[in-house]
Amino acid sequence: MTTHTIPAELFLLLTNDAGRQDATVYRKQAVAAAALAELALRERITISEERAPRAHLVDATATGLPGLDQALAAIAEHDGKKVQSLIGHRALDLTETIGEVFVAEGVVQRKDGWFTTTWPTHDDTVETALRARLAGALRDRRAASLQDGILLEILRALGIAHRILKDDVPELSRRDIDKTIKALEIDHPVATAVKKLIEDMTMMVISAAT
Repeated sequence: MTTHTIPAELFLLLTNDAGRQDATVYRKQAVAAAALAELALRERITISEERAPRAHLVDATATGLPGLDQALAAIAEHDGKKVQSLIGHRALDLTETIGEVFVAEGVVQRKDGWFTTTWPTHDDTVETALRARLAGALRDRRAASLQDGILLEILRALGIAHRILKDDVPELSRRDIDKTIKALEIDHPVATAVKKLIEDMTMMVISAAT
């Protein structure tokens, strides 16, 4: 059973022990894309099937989860905006919100520098459990939850799954990890749609960041 949202767990995976983004320069955009995916799963928004998909608000009811509620409010303000623009919008930069949640939980610390804020690890228990869960999903696809599948698919689509998880599953090569993620069968009625959404949004992440 997971206790954190998809964007929050992705934030942990993309942040190294020193508190800086790791393996990708697209952490902000990737976390925003993950938030859109989770809001779609929670049926708070829909993502159109256009060539340049747009996010549409369905239900503005707060989730009670700070990161998701920030994303939901941003979408409500920019209803119908293209996803590519949304994930690069400052209103969907969830770094501060998610970082502060983990600070409150004692998972990370906040360090403000002259130009940047970092989130160095304080207690690695949460991330260790997360990595063990994802490693278990890679070793036995039947153990993978929908949340595991989405996280792994984002990492694969960004081309960093092996780099992030290689120490957790040392017996698996880069090709093995990518192949296993592609083969994941998640028991959820919208799993296929979400996987396509992640693939599309990941390409937009790179486009929006560059």
